[in-house]
Amino acid sequence: MTDWVPIIVGFVIIAAAIIAVRRMPHSALAKELRRSYGVAPTGDRGFRTRRDHAKSAGVAALVTLGLGATFLFAGLMMQRYPNGSRANLIASTYMFMAFLLTGVAALVALRALWKAASWHIELPDTPEHRRGFADAIDHFLDGSTSPDERANYLDVRYLHPQIEAIRRSTLKLVSKHNGSLPDDFRRQIKELTASIRASAGP
Repeated sequence: MTDWVPIIVGFVIIAAAIIAVRRMPHSALAKELRRSYGVAPTGDRGFRTRRDHAKSAGVAALVTLGLGATFLFAGLMMQRYPNGSRANLIASTYMFMAFLLTGVAALVALRALWKAASWHIELPDTPEHRRGFADAIDHFLDGSTSPDERANYLDVRYLHPQIEAIRRSTLKLVSKHNGSLPDDFRRQIKELTASIRASAGP
């Protein structure tokens, strides 16, 4: 039974972290678990530049190499001890976890490289951006959007999936109806922008 203690403890820690994030999203633990420790964005208004994505790919590649070395070392340690022994089980557990994490880090590196290659502005989800987006959409529906407002809030992409979906669908609908939306569509979009503006707080 003692041989399974490290595995059981590991699963308990993972389960506790998942529960904290899902059930207590505003707790200090959940905020810490969701905190990003990657390369900080350097672009205007908090968006990531192409160079930021390239740096993220480099950091992820270094992490991949480190985890890969851990995987190989744990494999060597596992072979040194008899099958079924406590040391063999611990080494195999570390090897398995290092293998999984190496794969995750490699995927992160590839994703960052793809983002660097196909770079475009992606605004983070902040109250300022939510309010600016809601105002820009309302002005766009009323035909009073300024060029700067369109460039800053409509001709970009958003990291928040729902806001990005609203942006895409609104632009597509207006283009489909040649700039004149039916009243039902206009009312529904105005309700969405009002809820987005309210979610940004005072």
